[in-house]
Amino acid sequence: MKVAIVSTSRIVAEFVTILQDLPEVTVTALCCRPQSRPKAEAWAAQYPIGTIYTDEAALLDAGGFDAVYIGTANHLHYATARRVLEAGYHVILEKPFTVTAAEARDLFALADAKGVMLFEAITTPYLPEYRFLLEQLPAIGPVHGAMASFCARSRRYNEFCQGVWNTTFDPACHGGALNDMNVYNLHYLWGLLGTPQRAVYHPTRAANGIDISGLAVLEYPDVSAACLAAKDADGENGCVIQGPQGRLVLRGGTNALEEVWAVHGGGDRLYAPKKTRHRMAYEFAAFARMIENGDRAEEAQARRRTLAVMDLLDQLHRSAGAQG
Repeated sequence: MKVAIVSTSRIVAEFVTILQDLPEVTVTALCCRPQSRPKAEAWAAQYPIGTIYTDEAALLDAGGFDAVYIGTANHLHYATARRVLEAGYHVILEKPFTVTAAEARDLFALADAKGVMLFEAITTPYLPEYRFLLEQLPAIGPVHGAMASFCARSRRYNEFCQGVWNTTFDPACHGGALNDMNVYNLHYLWGLLGTPQRAVYHPTRAANGIDISGLAVLEYPDVSAACLAAKDADGENGCVIQGPQGRLVLRGGTNALEEVWAVHGGGDRLYAPKKTRHRMAYEFAAFARMIENGDRAEEAQARRRTLAVMDLLDQLHRSAGAQG
């Protein structure tokens, strides 16, 4: 799959480091802001990256790629993806997919009209450990409790506390703990437990209104699940999903699933296979396969997951009375 990248954000900075170990993807171009060109050129000298652009229209006119990977700030996702889809390219759009579920549905409708595919770049559901959890879930019996935590102090939090502006902590840019961190917990639990009947968010907000941490409570008919996330503090990250016959356990963030196991059947432990690739490699390998094979069934499954989580984010933001 030939890919063009839009942005030189931190997540893109991590992605380019794995290109040499990702034979499914060839980066033919990268588009960035003029002030970020030196960074992009340094990457191109070190990693297998093609032409550097500072004009998005020029990038799209030049072509030479199958898909565009968009890693911009959250508030730019929708408009950027729309322009790329209009130009007729497949799109891989970083999480959180869009600001609202309505925007997400609009983008999927446009992708259908253009005959291209549209994916959310979310690591969790593509990891081998996650498949292990799905396979083991029936063995623990009906779920009677679930708790997930993903808390990591942002590198930009100190600057924010000192009054330095950045998109991560600007409510107008739709960052914050729910959109940036809890979205992983939501994908993790939705894939295992499905859509809750009700979802409520209890944020801790900074003076400007951005949620620097928060607890999302997902209410199901017979159980509630708690999702804690923070950008102002580190935490003991992981997840436990328990039932009368056992439990599924994760240690570490819900974005990487570094250590996962199941306990059931008298205390036996069944460990998931260890990852052999960087966590982002699995999702991009899946996107490349779906595009190459024209696999609309698998794309539809990914779309259903994205829309379900976007609906959850809408509900959680509404419950808290603000969109942060």
